[in-house]
Amino acid sequence: MAESEFDVSTTRVIDAPSDVVWALVSDTNRVDRAIGLTAGTYSFEEIVPGDPTSRERVAQAKELGLTLRWIEPPYEWVEGRSVRGERRFIAGPVTRGGFEVTLEPQGEKTLVKARIFSAATNPVGKLGFIAKRPGMRRGCHRYLESIAKALSDMRAQLAARDSAEPASAFVRRTLLDVGVDTVSAGPVSSVDEHNLGYAAKKLFESPVPKELRDKIVNLLKERADDEVQAIRPFELAHAWHVDRRDALRAFLYAARAGLVDLRWQLNCPTCRVGAQNESTLSSVRRTAHCDSCNIDFDVDFAKYVEAVFTPNPAVRKVDTAVYCASSPWFRPHIFAQVRVAKGERRKVSVPLPTAELLFRTLEAKRRVELEIAARPATVSITITSESMDISASGEAAPGVDTELEVANDTDRAQYLLIERAGWSAEIVLGSTIASMPEFVDLFSTEAPASGVELTVSSLTILFSDLTGSTAMYERLGDARAFALVQEHFDIMLGLVSAHNGAVIKTMGDAVMASFASPSDAARCSVEMVRRCHEAHAKEGLTVKLGFHEGPCLAVRANDKLDYFGTTVNVAARLQAQAHAGEVVVTKALSLHPAVSSVLGALEPEPRRFEAHLKGIKEVQELIGFDCDTHD
Repeated sequence: MAESEFDVSTTRVIDAPSDVVWALVSDTNRVDRAIGLTAGTYSFEEIVPGDPTSRERVAQAKELGLTLRWIEPPYEWVEGRSVRGERRFIAGPVTRGGFEVTLEPQGEKTLVKARIFSAATNPVGKLGFIAKRPGMRRGCHRYLESIAKALSDMRAQLAARDSAEPASAFVRRTLLDVGVDTVSAGPVSSVDEHNLGYAAKKLFESPVPKELRDKIVNLLKERADDEVQAIRPFELAHAWHVDRRDALRAFLYAARAGLVDLRWQLNCPTCRVGAQNESTLSSVRRTAHCDSCNIDFDVDFAKYVEAVFTPNPAVRKVDTAVYCASSPWFRPHIFAQVRVAKGERRKVSVPLPTAELLFRTLEAKRRVELEIAARPATVSITITSESMDISASGEAAPGVDTELEVANDTDRAQYLLIERAGWSAEIVLGSTIASMPEFVDLFSTEAPASGVELTVSSLTILFSDLTGSTAMYERLGDARAFALVQEHFDIMLGLVSAHNGAVIKTMGDAVMASFASPSDAARCSVEMVRRCHEAHAKEGLTVKLGFHEGPCLAVRANDKLDYFGTTVNVAARLQAQAHAGEVVVTKALSLHPAVSSVLGALEPEPRRFEAHLKGIKEVQELIGFDCDTHD
């Protein structure tokens, strides 16, 4: 029987720039929900068993009492211009279906042309679409109306927008600061007021500013499920105009109070999208698998493990239904994704951003970075079986898009992706949260499983040691000396926290602390020496320090988070090389601009020397900076 195609079309002029309109229009997950489709369950399957090249994303759902199964190939889009997705059905009365939108800039406004289509070869499929057509038309119209309303509410934020931020990321964050619209934002699941009140009371007793406590409670009560199913504290801090670490600290206390749960999302290094989600750090393993890219990758705690928060189910059970897994909304860093058939020469007009861009194919072996300082008139791309060649020429006139000329010289269809290589989402990485004292204190048992070592690609480790304490014990007696040592630890712990670090452990008179950046460790070191002199110089006490930056391993030790490896060992050895009132670093780290700006301003001249550090073969060039400024 011949295939018949049916469609529903609508147009709307929206008073906003085309890229931000596109951000909401291309959120096909919400579009599918708005037009009345049913959520599906997704997996990857080999359509031809035993043939890995036939691997596709497959979904299943119930519609009108019928079971539908479909293949959902990667969608195509160009930010600010178009988005198109098609489902190829392998079970059910429909053969094809999809959604496509084109956008045309009209000054500061945008003309949106949206079309929903379906094709069928049998009467049931044809009648089904005819029955659903009025609801789809109303749903599509309502969605465009809600977009216009949401963007109207964002007018002030649009005026101050950072053009380097992807449109989807800007809109996602800004939606958190405007009113809730269940059409564009989605449904709001019910809250258990009793459990919310009980947990909120515990949060209100914590050292979190009232403004942030109220914002968190209101977020959980009022915002849509889509907005709270994976809460990013740094993103909220931006929307709420508060300090990032203050927001993260508040969510840690909220998790301790039972309002939210802390979860660990493992982000794929290739597609930069969540590949796995674990409820505890002990569930994270050394390697993870990304279904979308079909690759295994080594888990780097500092790069690929993200801390996210979800409502505690006792407070609110959030609907995490997925209506469309291929939506550009989930991939804000991808500016364009274009399909090129086998042997095809395709031309596509794109408003190419001036930024560091990564051109790659879904088959990750082809990757080329290109710095776009001025928009070229033409970018020519040739995809071969082993590589991808790119050349840019000319300069696009103002207001004129760049033309991509893409040639696919392989024996199968290819997807070309253009990504913003220099942009990253506002996420809380594992190394950042592990350097929060509240995390170490409130979640003391959150650590890798016994025997599992998680790589941390970059962390700064500091060791401090109190000098003069032995003589003090003999002079003052145990009780008085012990009290002074505890006072010293209080000062050290407070300074580490004030400089964005976390104390990992204390050992005798020594402190081991971690920092996300060496600049924070440098500033903390100077303050440690000066505060110790102010508080305890008369008792003959001072402190000596060393810190080092580099990769290490996160492990479980005594049921707590700990670190070990060469970076940790070097930091400890540097502290051992320090004189009283001095911080010692390697010559290489002293040249770090942020470290140099802090330590390089100290007087007198630093002590330069060489030393053998235990466990390190080469002689190390070291520099000791005198931080004690007393006369």
